[in-house]
Amino acid sequence: MGFNSKWVQLDMNCVTSVTYKIKVNGGYTHQILPQRGLRQGDPLSPYLFILCAEGLSAMLQKAEQEGKIEGIKICRGAPRVNHLFFADDSLILMRARAVDAEELKHILRVYEDASGQVINRDKSSIFFQPKHK
Repeated sequence: MGFNSKWVQLDMNCVTSVTYKIKVNGGYTHQILPQRGLRQGDPLSPYLFILCAEGLSAMLQKAEQEGKIEGIKICRGAPRVNHLFFADDSLILMRARAVDAEELKHILRVYEDASGQVINRDKSSIFFQPKHK
């Protein structure tokens, strides 16, 4: 997304340098090093999530500009929409063609690899609208 490498390094230090100790029976445990990044409730988490979502948004917009996917139009003359984000939910809107679906799979794979977030396919759905005549 074009961030200065120094800024990225500062952010990554916040994510990778955290350690925890738990108070048990009046005493603290040994230092715990988290293995899976930020947890829900971490003050930095919402900001990093927004940055990741912005990256996904940019990939979807670029794919549309290159003609690899096609969003939907609400009415004639309206701009195309290919995604909407709500908190931590995503709604992707596009034509139902195999090549578009393959491109979306590619975009989601790149997003998972880059962000470390994994799409929960058990909680994901797909719906098709019959073609209008």
